[in-house]
Amino acid sequence: MKTSKPNIPILSPTIFRKDHIKNNTDKLLNDDSIAEFFIHSFKDDDVYLNLPLPPHKKTVHDFVFITNGIMTKSLGLESYQLKKNDFLFTPKNNITTTTLVSVDLEGFYCHFSDEFIGANPFLGIWITQPSHQNYLKITQKEASSLELLLVRMVELFKHRKKNPNNDRLITFYLSTFIAELFLTVKKQELKPRLNNAIFLNFMCLVHKKFKQHWTIQKYASALNITPNHLNKRVKQQSGKTTSKIIKETIILEAKVLLLQTNMNIKEISTELGFDDASYFSRLFKNETNATPSMYRKMIDLS
Repeated sequence: MKTSKPNIPILSPTIFRKDHIKNNTDKLLNDDSIAEFFIHSFKDDDVYLNLPLPPHKKTVHDFVFITNGIMTKSLGLESYQLKKNDFLFTPKNNITTTTLVSVDLEGFYCHFSDEFIGANPFLGIWITQPSHQNYLKITQKEASSLELLLVRMVELFKHRKKNPNNDRLITFYLSTFIAELFLTVKKQELKPRLNNAIFLNFMCLVHKKFKQHWTIQKYASALNITPNHLNKRVKQQSGKTTSKIIKETIILEAKVLLLQTNMNIKEISTELGFDDASYFSRLFKNETNATPSMYRKMIDLS
């Protein structure tokens, strides 16, 4: 198998606005400064997504904090049905989708670039965590304090044109919000527990090495355990086999390439480390019930 350099384009907020938001000309959205920072209230602001969103990556970090209703969102291979006081952080370059938003949804969406927030030690920890660590269940007391910070950021953002210093203030509030999360959430919710550390380490390794098509033996050796022990731990934590997770990771990356690039099937196959494009196509169909070409056409028609 070939190892190829990563060249997957990711969506900037302005491109995302154009392709995936119905009311993209509204005043709140019609500003290229959203490439650096954007926040809105689900309750008070109208941002209509073209749901379901296909798998995609972004150039910015984002998070959602739900105070009422339901949002179904994925991060990597994990799917979350977010409800009251649920928080989900998506680091930039991670594959994500949104499939459902309830009519009574309330809460906040925010995205920001590295340049906007600057150096932030808590953010650095977050970015390096497995996706499982980016979902948090917040207590009602903690949620009330966090909501005050978010409401203030929304107000500052809406009036930033009249008050040039607002961007600087938003940065302070955003840094405080991130710090508050780490101060208020229990340590066991931020650190992997001993019984699932193997699974989390395996997932991190898969995301780094899936294009190299490592065997289960090689993954196990890298984790200093036997293949049987690895398979047992992965099955316990996910209900899936190690090979199934590896295949799903490859397919998810393939979907992003089919959606966000003009690469042909052979080029995508090579990008994903396959010598044989027909083998890649068969694998894709076995996992999705559609060939890569069919999947691309379905997305174009949606």
